[in-house]
Amino acid sequence: MTRAVDQSRIRRIWLRAPNWLGDFVMATATFARVRAAFPSAHLTVGLRPYLRPLLSGSSLFDEVVDTPRAKGLGGLWQQVARMRAGRYDLAIVLPNSLATGLVPFLARVPLRLGYKQGRPLLMNLGRTAAMRRGLFDRRVGPRRWPTPMPSYYHDLLDVIGLPPGGQHPQLAVTEAEEAWVGEHLRSLGIEDGTRLLLLVVGANYGSSKLWMPERFAAVARHFQERWSMRALVLVGPSEVELGERIASEGGAIALSKPVLPLDKLKSLVRRGALMITGDTGPRHLAVAFDRPVVCLMGPSDPNYTNYCLEHTELIRKELECSPCQRKVCPLGHHRCMRDISVEEVIAAGERVLARAL
Repeated sequence: MTRAVDQSRIRRIWLRAPNWLGDFVMATATFARVRAAFPSAHLTVGLRPYLRPLLSGSSLFDEVVDTPRAKGLGGLWQQVARMRAGRYDLAIVLPNSLATGLVPFLARVPLRLGYKQGRPLLMNLGRTAAMRRGLFDRRVGPRRWPTPMPSYYHDLLDVIGLPPGGQHPQLAVTEAEEAWVGEHLRSLGIEDGTRLLLLVVGANYGSSKLWMPERFAAVARHFQERWSMRALVLVGPSEVELGERIASEGGAIALSKPVLPLDKLKSLVRRGALMITGDTGPRHLAVAFDRPVVCLMGPSDPNYTNYCLEHTELIRKELECSPCQRKVCPLGHHRCMRDISVEEVIAAGERVLARAL
């Protein structure tokens, strides 16, 4: 049910951003929709500190506040006190966790907009969902169904009657970031204008999303030989060893010294000619910049990320056990990833590159 708010009376807004890289990028269209609806309001975003670099070059927010996971009641009350001091008229909470909804509730923000806990819950989490239901003045739907995250976030804003918005992610890259990445690539012997193949190993989520290292290496060799690309393996802090193994076997370079922070990573992704990835956060950076992507879905439900697919090739195996959304394969065979062949990935890469030409 839509219940419009008097936008002229909303002067100060708190928007709590999602906690994960991919979800954050998918929410940027919603950030822009809020900004467009309240052009004169003071708009504050609360986010995990590691995500702050993604907003470099952006003018969507008047204030950016780090909101790390609260450590005990003391940490929670610090966040509550800070929010009370902000004297917000409206709090928009995009994550589903109890804590993110509890803070504006305890801070007595007059209007609080957020979801009920929509995902299926274990029985011992039922109390958490019941508690959260009382935290918001506006609520959407009794359950969470698999829908693309940009639509999921937009549906929330529909409840208060905001003008519609698009789904395409909105990220910016600064001149300083571009200059740093260009110099870093040149230090690795990669000249300006070289076509870059970006391989995202995606080990941070869990083993269920891993594709075999030797297959990544085979794909790297193909596109370097066939398309004269330079293959780069993108890694997070927990993926350095795996990334360096793939780079060694595939004649690629692992970007592990240093591991790129997110502001530099988005600049690099914008330069990419093709990304081969699992269902990872960097995939959404490529979508934001309309770069060609081959995505190996594995255990992920594609219904959560089926948006802006014009430059994306999805590879997914229809198995009785998928999508399971599990971090570790409960059956131990990882067929959803093992059944994806090198030949399939190369063919998908060739198709998406042909469309980009």
